[in-house]
Amino acid sequence: MPKSRFLICILLLVFCGELAAQEPEIAIQPYKADVDVLTGEVRAWGQMIVHRGFEVELEEGVRSVPILAIQYEGLHHVKGAGPATVEARAKCIAERLAVAWDLLANGATLKQGVDDWRKWRLKGEAAPTYPAAPTVCPAIYLHHASLGENPLRIMTVYPEDAARFPRVKDGIDLAEYLIAVIQAHHLLFSAKSSNIADYEQLEIDQTREGKIFKEIFIRADEVKTLRGEQKLNNATIKDALARVALPQRQRLVNMAIRAPRDWQNK
Repeated sequence: MPKSRFLICILLLVFCGELAAQEPEIAIQPYKADVDVLTGEVRAWGQMIVHRGFEVELEEGVRSVPILAIQYEGLHHVKGAGPATVEARAKCIAERLAVAWDLLANGATLKQGVDDWRKWRLKGEAAPTYPAAPTVCPAIYLHHASLGENPLRIMTVYPEDAARFPRVKDGIDLAEYLIAVIQAHHLLFSAKSSNIADYEQLEIDQTREGKIFKEIFIRADEVKTLRGEQKLNNATIKDALARVALPQRQRLVNMAIRAPRDWQNK
């Protein structure tokens, strides 16, 4: 086994071992992706990857802050039914994202790449006969020195994902958008940066709706200063989430299910 793949396996094993004692910061939950406005019937379910410890109150109630949403089960996951639709794929994305959460704090980067199944198939005389390879799709990869030349795939972005995600051009555009959103969520909710310049350098901050991350930081920083604390913490961020206006909270949630109107103009 290549050294880099061995390290990935070790990281996943260590992470899974820690789950027995402590729940991860990231979780999954079903959501009603399409509801008939007349009858209230749920026509399609999806899954959201969310922060476990952070919540916002909206008109319909309190909900966990979402990072991203999916509605497609992919090519190698069980689809499920009802609220369990695409739960298997969402769980896999959440597991990899939880590993990325730690490595991003230690110099890792997220990049858009290609998910090509043929890379993993045997070649040469010993190779079996494989079926036709699936369509090559864009994907989000985590790059870190410990992973060598084999980055960790966070998720593949299928054409079906892009078709169900408003205001993106295609799968590549959606991958780039999700990378920008993940980076913003990590900076605020995990790294808890106290430097406003970090938020202004985010790609998502170049959109109108994307400035919500900086707005939440400013509110949290006010609380931090009033309390005489040196760093942001979970309590100050939760306080900020409760104090920003309802439309601001809704903007934060909306970014998990559709891109900002000016995403293409950033």
